[in-house]
Amino acid sequence: MRTLLTCLFLDLAPLASADTFTIGVELPPYMPYSNVADGRYIGYGRDLLDAFAAHQGHVLIYQPLPLRRLLSDFLNGRVDFKYPDNPRWNADLKQGHAIVFSQATVPAIDGVLVKPQYLGKGKGKGRLQRLDTQSGFTPWPYLDDIKADKIMLIQANQIDSLLAMALSERVDGVYLNPQVVRHQLYNSANNESLVFDPSRPIRTINTYCRASNTLR
Repeated sequence: MRTLLTCLFLDLAPLASADTFTIGVELPPYMPYSNVADGRYIGYGRDLLDAFAAHQGHVLIYQPLPLRRLLSDFLNGRVDFKYPDNPRWNADLKQGHAIVFSQATVPAIDGVLVKPQYLGKGKGKGRLQRLDTQSGFTPWPYLDDIKADKIMLIQANQIDSLLAMALSERVDGVYLNPQVVRHQLYNSANNESLVFDPSRPIRTINTYCRASNTLR
């Protein structure tokens, strides 16, 4: 964790004077990275940002928001920071806005998880006619096939709904972060019922903290 924290500190260090900032964060649960429990933002993201604030002497106010509103509130100046983010996410909507990204804070992988009996079968995109993922997420390695109607994309807001579809084989796989799926199924009867399939296309994701250049 020290390396990740250092990246964030170095890039946002020009916020020299102690101050209070509002950070827009994601409302939908995505543990172990983030969640909102009893109105309180928790998870790895909270630990990371709290450590940065303590190091710099800042006070951070967390504002959990639905994904679409989070972007809108940031671009319209209703929150000072947005976390997490990535330069590729909603790139068309960011055009014309002066935005500053931190260095990478969390390296992660998004890929397809399947039932164990299908692991390694149908390498690449084979046997993948129906794929589900969380609303607001883009399965980039499969986007061309989705646009060509070779793969049907199903989206849902709740991760447990996505996993239920995969477990009942209403879809052939679920496109998510394997750590998130593992956390969701941990200590459940379905703990080993979905497994990450490295034989299929994956995408490495780096997440960032983002700020308006007016804070520099």
